[in-house]
Amino acid sequence: MSDITLHALDSDEGLLVAKLLSLPHRILSNHEVHGLEQLVLHDLGHGHNFNLGKAGYFIDNPDFDCFKGVAGYDDGECSLHQQDPWASPQAFVESMSNAPFQKKIAGLAQRSVAGQHKTADDAGIFKTLGATIGMKDPSVITWKMKHGNNGVLLFESSHAGSARKQELLQHFLPLLGLC
Repeated sequence: MSDITLHALDSDEGLLVAKLLSLPHRILSNHEVHGLEQLVLHDLGHGHNFNLGKAGYFIDNPDFDCFKGVAGYDDGECSLHQQDPWASPQAFVESMSNAPFQKKIAGLAQRSVAGQHKTADDAGIFKTLGATIGMKDPSVITWKMKHGNNGVLLFESSHAGSARKQELLQHFLPLLGLC
């Protein structure tokens, strides 16, 4: 990943970055909320941020040969919660726990992708996984996490975003590891 140069951002991206820079504080202030990953993924995926249609956050641990779904976001399920999820994080998590896409992601567990495939190009595996959970032409971003885990975001964009927004998304995804 490249470094973020804030002075090179246009005004919309600057507003996005300013809003997202509050996420670490929000995460740490709500550390006791079980399922906080759902809220952070929702915030990242929502139209006012990265405008994702669907997104699934997974943790892949090759040491334990485990690939597990953690949180799901579907913009079609946003009507299931209140306007400002951060006003009552626990209520948000409870309201979304029965959302069909969240349940689909949270119920997914399989053998480690990294443990089975030592090549850098696992696009076919992620395309197949995306189809399994109802995504059309998913994109994937992976990143290293603590304890030998790998974070995986499988997502569909609601519309074609700029390459710069995709780069910004890569910088903010590791915040999921704080949850």
